[in-house]
Amino acid sequence: MGVPVLVGIDLGTSGVKVVALGLDGVVHAEAAREYPVHSSAPGQAETHPEDWWDAVVAALGEALSCGALEVAGVGLDGQMHGLALADEDGSPVRPALLWADSRATSEVSAWEELPGPLRHRLANPLSPGMAGPLLLWVRRNEPAAYERAHAALLPKDWLRHRLTGGEFATDPSDASATLLWDVPGDGWAEDVVTKVGLDAALLPPVRPSGARAGALSGAGLSGVDAGVPVAVGAADTAAALLATGLTDPKDLQISVGTGAQIVRPVRDPVVTPHPRTHLYRSAAKDNRWYAMAAVQNAGLALGWARRVLGLSWEELYAAADGPPGAGGVTFVPYLTGERSPVLSAQARGAWLGLDLASDRASLAQAAVEGVAFAIRHALEALPSAPLEHARLVGGGTTAPGFRTLLADVLGIPLRPVGVRSASAVGAAMLAAQAAGLPMPPPPVTTDAVVAPTGRAGRYEGPYQRYRDHAESLAGARSP
Repeated sequence: MGVPVLVGIDLGTSGVKVVALGLDGVVHAEAAREYPVHSSAPGQAETHPEDWWDAVVAALGEALSCGALEVAGVGLDGQMHGLALADEDGSPVRPALLWADSRATSEVSAWEELPGPLRHRLANPLSPGMAGPLLLWVRRNEPAAYERAHAALLPKDWLRHRLTGGEFATDPSDASATLLWDVPGDGWAEDVVTKVGLDAALLPPVRPSGARAGALSGAGLSGVDAGVPVAVGAADTAAALLATGLTDPKDLQISVGTGAQIVRPVRDPVVTPHPRTHLYRSAAKDNRWYAMAAVQNAGLALGWARRVLGLSWEELYAAADGPPGAGGVTFVPYLTGERSPVLSAQARGAWLGLDLASDRASLAQAAVEGVAFAIRHALEALPSAPLEHARLVGGGTTAPGFRTLLADVLGIPLRPVGVRSASAVGAAMLAAQAAGLPMPPPPVTTDAVVAPTGRAGRYEGPYQRYRDHAESLAGARSP
């Protein structure tokens, strides 16, 4: 008998992570594999689901290769919003369209033209990379593929079907992020589906994230036996929130990586006519929700600035130590458009306020400040609630100088929380539910609280200057 473990599979945009989590919350093994994102023309982002499968098989085999682990359950999570069309047997009809694909921009108009009461029930900003507009794009541009499709799946749902051969299904955390979900009704918005010209029969049944969806078929897998329970799974952000234990609506979590997500749990979702942030179901048993402000350009923009300026990461972050305001230079990091709060795919970035005294150090400082300002700008769009502190997670928050800068810009203490492969760990925790086992404690670590310094008030003027520039470049004015 080996050590009993729960396997979590995190199907990301460009790679998969697999963790083997002990029933005591200890990570016994993990592995990762990459796969390509194809973009044969501007605005395209696709991956063939078979590439997902090959990567999962390889990563799972590596994680369990020691032979000393006995898998008690499998859970999975995945990148949100995309679309994997499958025929009746589950075979891909075409490559999967990903959240970063913007070809459905014109299809978004079908949602903009919905009667107000219908559109408001979606309770989310309109984005071309969500499954609803992507499905409409396929119907209009690839009618043969649309006719062949038997199910419109989210990425992790295609993978789960491949693992089990069971029924097509999805969970509320992924379904609520499709622009086809009735938030007040907490179910598929079939009237919206019909109104925009889609077939509701393509939408899979919705089951709880931790429900047992079937059992492993064992086909093509090594290190794990057929018959192991498999959970329905969750969206990657929802799974990560399980791993970090974010449940209190008075708490806030800021995750900084390539992008940034500012998340607050919500008990009673409030529908607003023109939302600037997202409202999605969690993966928790008690049907919680979470509000999220999404920043596309965080580490992505810092990496670009670092390359352009010829700096190491250490040199870039060290620039944050300069006097607040970067000598009057402002950096707006909208290199790929921006989501919260300006909601503009056409927004573009810039360094502004340059003069003869501006140098590489001031440009670098403005870049680091600009990302911190973008996070605050997005945070201010979240539903208001008393805010005394925030959790800080993600690989982009490990530099001490950036942590301090962010605390100063936000004006609140930050509590760094660490968990390896948070989404995969959350998926493994769902596996416990599917297997009827107690949910293990997540392997969370904490660092010392990062408090604002005496410089915090000196960022107010530069921040207001940033807001003016950002809203001008986005072509929108946020309140």
